[in-house]
Amino acid sequence: MGVTVAKCLSLLLLLPVALGATLAQSDPDASRLRDSAYVSTQIKTIDDTTLFRALDLGRHDLGAVRTAAAQGAFEDAYRAWAAYWEKKPKPRYLQREDWLRIDTEILADYDEHRRYFKTRPEERDLVLERAEGILQNEIVVWGEQKVQFGETVDFDSTIGRSGKYGFHYWIWSRPLLMAYVLTHERRYLEQFDRLFNLWYQQRNSIRSPMQEFDVVYYELGLGVRNRMFIDFYLLPWVQRPDQTDRRILKTMLGSARWLYELQRWEGYRPGNWQIHGSFMLVQIALTFPEFRESSEWLRMGLQRMQEHRVRDFFSDGGHYERCPRNYTLATYVAFRNLRYLLTLHDTAREEAWQIHAMLGRTVEWWLAMMTPTAEIPAINDSHRGLFPEAILQDAATLLDKPEGLAVWEALRRGTSDIERQLPGFTGRHMPASGFTVMRSAWKRDALYLNLNYGPYGGGHTHNDLLSVELYAYGKALVVDAGIGRTYDDPRYPEWYKSTRAHNTVVVNEENMVREDVQGEDVVRDSLRETEYLAVSHRGYARFGVTHRRHVVFVRPFYWFMVDDLTGGAPDQIISWYLHSPEVLLRTDTAYVTLGERGLLIQPAGGMLSAREGVGWAASTLVPDPGETELMNWIAFDQIAAAGSPTRFAVLLYPYAAGVPSVAARTIAPGYFTVTRGDTVDHLVIGGDGTVTEGLATDAQFAFLRTVNGLVRSAEASGGSVVRYRGTVVWEPPQAPDQPDPAVPPPESNNR
Repeated sequence: MGVTVAKCLSLLLLLPVALGATLAQSDPDASRLRDSAYVSTQIKTIDDTTLFRALDLGRHDLGAVRTAAAQGAFEDAYRAWAAYWEKKPKPRYLQREDWLRIDTEILADYDEHRRYFKTRPEERDLVLERAEGILQNEIVVWGEQKVQFGETVDFDSTIGRSGKYGFHYWIWSRPLLMAYVLTHERRYLEQFDRLFNLWYQQRNSIRSPMQEFDVVYYELGLGVRNRMFIDFYLLPWVQRPDQTDRRILKTMLGSARWLYELQRWEGYRPGNWQIHGSFMLVQIALTFPEFRESSEWLRMGLQRMQEHRVRDFFSDGGHYERCPRNYTLATYVAFRNLRYLLTLHDTAREEAWQIHAMLGRTVEWWLAMMTPTAEIPAINDSHRGLFPEAILQDAATLLDKPEGLAVWEALRRGTSDIERQLPGFTGRHMPASGFTVMRSAWKRDALYLNLNYGPYGGGHTHNDLLSVELYAYGKALVVDAGIGRTYDDPRYPEWYKSTRAHNTVVVNEENMVREDVQGEDVVRDSLRETEYLAVSHRGYARFGVTHRRHVVFVRPFYWFMVDDLTGGAPDQIISWYLHSPEVLLRTDTAYVTLGERGLLIQPAGGMLSAREGVGWAASTLVPDPGETELMNWIAFDQIAAAGSPTRFAVLLYPYAAGVPSVAARTIAPGYFTVTRGDTVDHLVIGGDGTVTEGLATDAQFAFLRTVNGLVRSAEASGGSVVRYRGTVVWEPPQAPDQPDPAVPPPESNNR
């Protein structure tokens, strides 16, 4: 299962798709980042006098440092600092990753780190293999790029427009630190030290591919890179070179000052950039309380993190940017690690418990979104891939969420003795974040569909709404495109973000307007045999078109989907898209996937005009995030007519043992049947006041099942009656009689 760092380096790099690191809010003119002299002398090029003035040398344990600095004997002052740092009680933590995936980094004690890898020899081998490569200056710098540098590493190398920033996150260096903790071999620390000092010498001469973003002094770079530097500096090493102490201190001081000015004067900004910057401000403050400014850094960092905790996470646990893996996971681990640090340093206890509750809700959100193959969907700027088991293990102990591991065991291993620990839900309606999941069971061969209709979440949002993904019988059958490999992928803006790369309806082959548009008029009802969901959007308002999608899950057999496109001029081209990793074969009345297990895609009432093609999407074949593959797609096309809606009514019928004999028919507007042998399911969708062929109802949705013509079940949503052949077969249940509040309750015999 050896995933490489190369496949995962894009997970944190947002760059131009989410512009947010410009001085634009609050009172930016007051920021000292606009003062070039301050930036130069107090941040980028800090001399020894400035550094020691920034330290609170009045602390009793810094007496030797104070004496040497006062005399201008800076070499002696640094040696005194090194002696102080060696003796100072320090936390013993290191960031650990699940298979070197950068979005899984969690802080853990050295001993816990070793215990983790003791039971995972293949993962341990991967870490050591990667560390050995770095010893030879072989570095996976970005994406799939592995560079064999010569005797020295050129940190100004051209890695790609986004890749250069990813290189300067320094995430590639973490295997050195992990390998040292595992083996105690000093050569790993020595190489990290060499590379750090080489970077320090080059840092102020590195050219930026984008004028608006400095490679080094840029929020994500400072927020991520310094994690490795701190981990390195906390590791016990008596032989650390003297120059490293001064350069680490200057790096931390300059970074914290830059981040403080940014966070203070920009104010709150949504999204993950500021979370990473604010987290680092807190981490530097807690790690280096010797700086005079550290208490203010801590206050500001915690203030911004609390704002993001409250404002960036929906009540159901989803994250503002609505990327199920990448940015939900990246922000989750930032808050998880913040809670870890606050607890470790015994500070801000109330904030730590508030974070604890928020993290628990996000775990529940992930469990709802997780596919039966234990993957997280590739929605918006998100990779597809197995959900990291290590995150669920950590949540089970840290957050008391054993249901996460129970779901993992059920989906990955089919374990049967964990039923009592599984979540109380299977599917889940999450209108706050704008996702609804329909699921038949917590099993790998379960039926699963998610529908995406939430608000715009910034630049990581794709141009789609009401799009779906569908899994059944252990296979991905209908999938979203996801992000591609990295933001340097030339297909990213033109294909991956386009409306037609998603499983929804497209007007005139053009992208919908996504910003400030979200699902509206959401109606959902979970009944005994069915689940009904209806959502509208106005992403094609410029064409005068409104799209409403109805999805019915007839448990545990199939989905029936109705799309109504209303308004707009006639003769517009309306296209219904579906993308699948499976081979799609056309028959007279439907499309079917190749193989014993698959999906029947049947328009109700006969085949529509159809097109076929291929397009790139996040891979379903390789479980590692970041892989891509070509997917097959079909599009049903209709020409809009004046005065009537354009309607697509399509049966999506998964099968496990060959294509079933199923027929979907349109009986009348809003009235459909699905016939399977002697069983006929009648579906009324859209509330058209249907009265035809003996079925009458005022319900927005109604379901009636007959076997050999006899009614076996009936249920409805949003109506008062369902009649079949003149007989009332359903009425809404009556609420139980309520006691008259004016009448006192009978006396109890309990004294």
